Amino acid sequence: MGFYNFNEEGALAADSVQSGSKVLDTGVYKVTVVTASKVIASTGATGIDWSIHVEGSKYPNMVYGMWVFKSNGDRIFNMDIVDSLMGIVGVKTLTEFDKMIDVKGGTKQVTALKELDGVKCQVAIQKEFDAYNGKVTEKNIIKAFFTPDGKTYAESVGNKPAKQIEYYRNKLKDNETTAYKQFKLEGDTQPDEVDTSYEEANGGSIL
Repeated sequence: MGFYNFNEEGALAADSVQSGSKVLDTGVYKVTVVTASKVIASTGATGIDWSIHVEGSKYPNMVYGMWVFKSNGDRIFNMDIVDSLMGIVGVKTLTEFDKMIDVKGGTKQVTALKELDGVKCQVAIQKEFDAYNGKVTEKNIIKAFFTPDGKTYAESVGNKPAKQIEYYRNKLKDNETTAYKQFKLEGDTQPDEVDTSYEEANGGSIL
């Protein structure tokens, strides 16, 4: 079943979007995409969860909730980032298939995107801190994909030097939501626990 057709305009626009396992620190990583799986939110929005294996690590890491389409089918800016990876890989269509993955405590069937299985690339990851009901959450956000040698899709097709990756290496910082900043102002800078309800609801970290 077809999931999505490549949009080159979106792939080129990904450069301008921004000028578990344990949550990864903010940075740029060499990774292999183990599984990219489609998820549907209770609101009807469509997202992609990413299982990525960081070079040199023992287990894959999960990056949850990259929302790419609204419930009415309108694309969200994150789809530009997915388009850029499709351009890097050289695929025009993403197709769905059922895949069994290992999760904490067992296995789980997901709707995976076939063409992204096993893709080697580099990825810019941001750690985000949030707070809700007195609990701190930490999650990762994918900010950009790069070729294995560090070029964005736009740099690759334009035969340009790899500059964007250095921007992310040098400028990308942890993000703190407004709720988290308020949480710190109230003096609760050392919470007793980190909320992992999203991960638990989705089968836990892939092992």
